[in-house]
Amino acid sequence: MRPADTVMDPLDMGGARATRHSFIRTMMRRAVSAGWQIQRTRFDIDAVGCGAAIYEVRAESHLFSFVAFSQRLSEEERTDRVIAKSWDLTAALVEGSVDDERLERMRTQVPLQEGGRAETGSIIWTRANRSERFFEYVTDRLAQGLAPESEKFGGSPYLIRSTAFYSNGKCGLADYEGLEDGHPLAVPFRAHMLTAWLLRELSYEMVEACATARNPAAARLEGPWRRYLGMGNATGLGMVPYAINHPEVVNSWALLREVPLTAVASRSVERSDASVTQVIELMEQAIDYLEEQEDINTAPFPSGPELADQLCDLLGQLREWVERGSFAGSETPFIWRQLHDAAAAYGPGCRGMVATVLTELTEDLDETVESILRCDESRRVTASQSCAELVSWIDEKYPWTAAFDFSRPDSQQHFWFSSVNNEEPRRARLGTDPGANVQHPMDIARAVAALRADLTAAEDLTSVGEFMLTHPMHRSTVGRVQNVGKLPYGEVRDNLLAAQFLPLNVQRFLLAVYGMENYTPQSTDWLRVTLMAGAPRIADLANGTMDDAWIFTPRPQGADSHV
Repeated sequence: MRPADTVMDPLDMGGARATRHSFIRTMMRRAVSAGWQIQRTRFDIDAVGCGAAIYEVRAESHLFSFVAFSQRLSEEERTDRVIAKSWDLTAALVEGSVDDERLERMRTQVPLQEGGRAETGSIIWTRANRSERFFEYVTDRLAQGLAPESEKFGGSPYLIRSTAFYSNGKCGLADYEGLEDGHPLAVPFRAHMLTAWLLRELSYEMVEACATARNPAAARLEGPWRRYLGMGNATGLGMVPYAINHPEVVNSWALLREVPLTAVASRSVERSDASVTQVIELMEQAIDYLEEQEDINTAPFPSGPELADQLCDLLGQLREWVERGSFAGSETPFIWRQLHDAAAAYGPGCRGMVATVLTELTEDLDETVESILRCDESRRVTASQSCAELVSWIDEKYPWTAAFDFSRPDSQQHFWFSSVNNEEPRRARLGTDPGANVQHPMDIARAVAALRADLTAAEDLTSVGEFMLTHPMHRSTVGRVQNVGKLPYGEVRDNLLAAQFLPLNVQRFLLAVYGMENYTPQSTDWLRVTLMAGAPRIADLANGTMDDAWIFTPRPQGADSHV
């Protein structure tokens, strides 16, 4: 596999895109292959989109219910921040069916979110807000018998924006340790993705219901519009502490990407192989998809048209190999490795796009990749290890931490903390902003360097247990180094305190694993994304529609945009 210094370099992480092994796509494949049946059993939504709805999910031998409550907030009341107290939509995914009595119990608690208490059998709580602009615009167009106009959406085709998904014990929700192996929701984040998908389905049906209330002859979202709209999301600094606090999870997510990429890059391919045609077609789709994004401000990431030009060059070289057997002037049967290496020479953005295309060829690894996701986050200190042995371990597993000079002010320009007012992680300037006394331990590189310095001052044969008696401040770092150091991709290879550290890169890596696309940075600290644009709808499950058709989903154009 690619070395950790490359994979966990934030610049490379910032080129990540969704793949066939991203969480939303694996959930859709399971739903289709296992024959999940989903039925809307209640839809008490009025003319302005307020009310309740229930969808039942029969997933193999299990029955779940998705229950949503909708209201309409004023613009002054609506906020996507964690500190919000009200939302346009609140919903829950629960075990079993929901009768009137249970519905009324949930109605008193689910809309409160963090202020409420989940009843037994509750798996996910979530909330979302309408895009007042997009939701009303689509409603108006449908009421007039017209389809929306794709240029109105820019790079973010959605009707609602999700703001949180709660699970695993919070507010009394079910603990995932209770899910047995083989349970349809046992794979990490599968319950979240199912909930998000049903939330997006509800947004479609709500906007059509509102349009029909205005005009019984209103149009519906048909043709290319039937699946084009996704669900919006905006992600800030909170994802970066998550990556640092859960290195075992980050390692498994990196393996989710690197294992299939390594497998496909190692394959010897004949020019007549069907996979060659598949890659060419996917690259053509990717180019069309990227060329449409000239109206999206992606800085500091490369623009869509810029990436499209790079892919065009690579596609030309791939076609040369098909015709003549040579790629960039050299004969090779390992065309996928050559293609990926050539893309990497352009930069992380191009490499990430080609990796996404090549990973489409790894259908045979779906179950293998899913098995990677479960990880052990316990960290036991080996107190019997000697100080000299731990120094050698640091030099072997953490040599990258020696690259930073922490005597320079710009290497410790920032610190991280949680805002009491906003209840969210923040990044502040050391020596200027208050809060340094309650900063989060995001300084992995600095902490490891400090640990090594103190270890070298101790006697070589002194045990780590004895060392920690006199240096208790290093307890957490010792546990991290001894355990996370064993993982190939557990650590982000950067100094997160430095002036030049860009949080967007780590955020994008995590979002790509979820399956987000349309990355639109709003600052150095947060970006907007879209999930499920082009994804199948509930009706597609009955038809056995697989998810491959919605990669690089084009905008509805011209005559195709009419309902």
